Amino acid sequence: MFDIAFSELIVVALIALVILGPKRLPEMARAAGRWTARIRRFIDDAKRDVHNELRREELAELRQVHQQLTDTKQLFENTAHNAFAGITDSPVSETLPDYQVKALPDAATPHTPKKRATKARPAAAARPKTRKTARSHVRTSRKPKS
Repeated sequence: MFDIAFSELIVVALIALVILGPKRLPEMARAAGRWTARIRRFIDDAKRDVHNELRREELAELRQVHQQLTDTKQLFENTAHNAFAGITDSPVSETLPDYQVKALPDAATPHTPKKRATKARPAAAARPKTRKTARSHVRTSRKPKS
């Protein structure tokens, strides 16, 4: 940004020493340091505020997209429910035998898959221990041969 070399900084420091004197130079350096710290804090606060505003706008945009997706999902569910209700209320069910009509799912109740029967596993104590599982936790050390 600024093209100032180290030699130019030394020249500026010597001129400041001559103009301000050795007594006032440290005071002015501290004051300059305070001002630069204040300017940096101000810039950091401004950056943080801009970042927060952008984040707020992005969150509002995401909320709108979420609402649109929720509305679309609801529309699809209603359409599917109506279509399924139209299929089950059709005269086709009148021509089916009774056992097939009873097998048709209700339009009002959603389909839930049946749970599969799982085999009960034997308890850990009841399982036979193999050599590998019985010795896997034992740490063996070999003594050096003498």
